[in-house]
Amino acid sequence: MQAVTQTSPVSKSSNAWHSYFVMAFALIECITHFGSVQGDSSGYVDMVKLFRGTATPQEALIAGWHGMLRPVIPLLAVPVSFVTGYPTAIAAVNTVFVVIGTLFMYKFGTKLLTPEIGFISAIAFASATPVLTYGAAVLTDGPGYVMLIVLFYLIVFVLPEKNSLNFACLIGLLLAVGILTKETTVILLIFTPLFYLANRARLKLQNVIVILLLGLAIPLGWAQAIGQSYFGYYSVGVAYAGSGYEGPLLHARLFMLSAIVAFAILLPFAFMAFFTLKDKSIFETICLVLLSAGLIVLGWPTLPESRLTFYTFPAVIPLAALGVTQACEVLADRPFFRFLTKKQWLILVLLLIIISTNASRGYLKLASRFVELH
Repeated sequence: MQAVTQTSPVSKSSNAWHSYFVMAFALIECITHFGSVQGDSSGYVDMVKLFRGTATPQEALIAGWHGMLRPVIPLLAVPVSFVTGYPTAIAAVNTVFVVIGTLFMYKFGTKLLTPEIGFISAIAFASATPVLTYGAAVLTDGPGYVMLIVLFYLIVFVLPEKNSLNFACLIGLLLAVGILTKETTVILLIFTPLFYLANRARLKLQNVIVILLLGLAIPLGWAQAIGQSYFGYYSVGVAYAGSGYEGPLLHARLFMLSAIVAFAILLPFAFMAFFTLKDKSIFETICLVLLSAGLIVLGWPTLPESRLTFYTFPAVIPLAALGVTQACEVLADRPFFRFLTKKQWLILVLLLIIISTNASRGYLKLASRFVELH
């Protein structure tokens, strides 16, 4: 798969403007949905206190809590907590992550397809319901999404170009940080060897092995040091489910509802593009991303949730962006719809995406809660 390369000064200027715009848009979305306290929020606040030295493990009530497997965000929040409250410090760190993730969503879509696809993908990511709900909240879900798209971009596009041991070490370290941010980043432990098998002529096996070893060894070492286990955490999830595995494979209706909550009106566009995408190499990469993320989503033991289903976004959102451009091109060429150009249709659809997800926080939140309770 060849990356899209922009060479003209005009194109570079346009890409820079797009980058600044999507980051500013993401920042606005984070600010307007900032600091939501939910579920495990108090646990992460306690971890910041612990790392800052203002609480003992007993006082922080974190002994045996699975959040200790996710130390990155609380650690980064420590210096910020000296000038803000503890919850605000976590939300501020998460906001920086989401802004960076939106930029990488733009870069990923641009390299995968075109700058136009990248721009739509970035806007769709920053305004997605799970990102609005959890991105700048006092949680670790938002940074978990961000680590995914950053690592997918580096492995799919940068690693084949660099193809060096030093860069492989860097990716391995980032993968370890990603897993210590949110354990669902193990998606990359599945994707990386699959991507290597499909691109053996462009990748060195030793580099892939280094990435996997570092990405796996460091989180396992941390888990051992704190006396916890990722397998134990999965077992806790099984126990929490009630009667063993209660994931998407047993609750197809709830899984589909969680996908609707996660992606909203992007879903039909993604389905359309999945069947119309002609480039075999790009299609193969999309399928590998879907397979890797899908195995984790389907294997999760608890009832389907939108924030878990959303982990397929590195594949779904670029596909949806492609579907949007295809639909707008068709509309601009059809009778009764020619009163708007393709670009004007794109603007209209983007506004619809943004408005619908922002305005729907009420009823989609209720639907998400229905998924979680049933």
